[in-house]
Amino acid sequence: MKDLTVIGSGPGGYVAAVFAAKKGLDVQVVEEGEIGGVCTNHGCIPSKALLSVAEKIEDIKGAKRDGIDATINDIDFRRVMGKKDRAVKISRKAINSLFDEYDIDIVKGIGAVKDRGEVRVKRPSGKKMDLSSKNIMIATGSEASGLPEIDFDGENIISSRGALSLDEVPETMAIIGGGYIGLEMAYVYSSLGAEVKVVEIMERLIPEMDKDLSSVAERMMKRKGVDVMTGSKVVGIEKDEQLIVDIEGKTDDELLVDKILTSVGRRPTPPPLDLETDIIGDKGEIEVDEKMRTEVDGIYAIGDVTGRSMLAHSAYKQAEIAVKDMVGEKSKDFSDYHIPAGIYTHPEMASVGLTEGEARENHDDISVGKFSISSTGRGSSTGERMGLAKLVADSEDRLIGIHLACPGATDLIMEGTVALERGMSAQEFADIIHPHPTYSEALKEGAENIFMKSIHSV
Repeated sequence: MKDLTVIGSGPGGYVAAVFAAKKGLDVQVVEEGEIGGVCTNHGCIPSKALLSVAEKIEDIKGAKRDGIDATINDIDFRRVMGKKDRAVKISRKAINSLFDEYDIDIVKGIGAVKDRGEVRVKRPSGKKMDLSSKNIMIATGSEASGLPEIDFDGENIISSRGALSLDEVPETMAIIGGGYIGLEMAYVYSSLGAEVKVVEIMERLIPEMDKDLSSVAERMMKRKGVDVMTGSKVVGIEKDEQLIVDIEGKTDDELLVDKILTSVGRRPTPPPLDLETDIIGDKGEIEVDEKMRTEVDGIYAIGDVTGRSMLAHSAYKQAEIAVKDMVGEKSKDFSDYHIPAGIYTHPEMASVGLTEGEARENHDDISVGKFSISSTGRGSSTGERMGLAKLVADSEDRLIGIHLACPGATDLIMEGTVALERGMSAQEFADIIHPHPTYSEALKEGAENIFMKSIHSV
């Protein structure tokens, strides 16, 4: 009997397996597909590989502003996708190496929870085998959500997974959904030469982020020639020589496109469960407490399948919390952490904590400080004209939200995450010496603009 059986090897699953093995547990992992799950194989890693190519293309296009006469003679899409595939293989190999190092067994097949302490695996051959385990960790992730009456066909109407494995760049593409994934794919394929149109049912792009970041996103898409239709929805799709997309709302129109990418969110994908206790919530998620425990002793769930926070780094932390609970170690509850989120376009956008809108709903009195990236020394020297730092504080001057749009924002947001984790005030944050010239100075000046006018604000 093993100490732990993990079903799924995505960010949550493989981290749980390795962390548990380091704690001395005997671990096995059940995985139907490739090691690494969606994030490694069909999400985080391949998308960022393509985004890095897109950014190079945009750098070359903009080089003339800096006195460099450069042109793009050709984009070999096969080699672009080859770069993406190499990135995936490197990441997958690293995870496999960890499994080898810590003697973690991999059982190929579809895992189902047969009972407390028992996992049934349907092997690729069709045969079934039962695994006994003191603890079970469910980490089966999520899948792309579709729209009513608009099904993925894998050829014309695709999910983000399909967008990462196209054989050629379509001449025209409609993206339904202007959230994180939709925005990144719009950036990639418009850079590669496609004519891209984004349809978003809400009144602004990335509606889950702060409104000022939405404004940056809309300016960025406009600069790239992407047609953005907010406050609009797709009400029908017909197929002729091209796909005919019927739009209603602020935009009433028909679009003619070659591909449709549906990017309207993700839904949990729990494994088959044969338990007396129902642990599935209303939205298909596995219900857990703040230590990632289900109602059934010895059964935990982490990552997207819990519906809590569908981000890889959230799954990492949930894995640590669950394993510590399993071995009797204390840890903070998951809800006690501030979780940063980022979008890897140019400029990058990142947030942690409450948006201004959320802060106004949850606090009687707040203060907001902003500072533009173009006003920093780094912005002046690089010619970066778009982006800002925005900080939100409560009535006691304690920082409760930090939002950033600039090159490298997804790395710089960690500074804001530490500030929120440590309960810092705007004054304390502003007192920290920031290097010059850097984009991070916008964070310092934004904090100063909460309690006084910053040095470089007019």
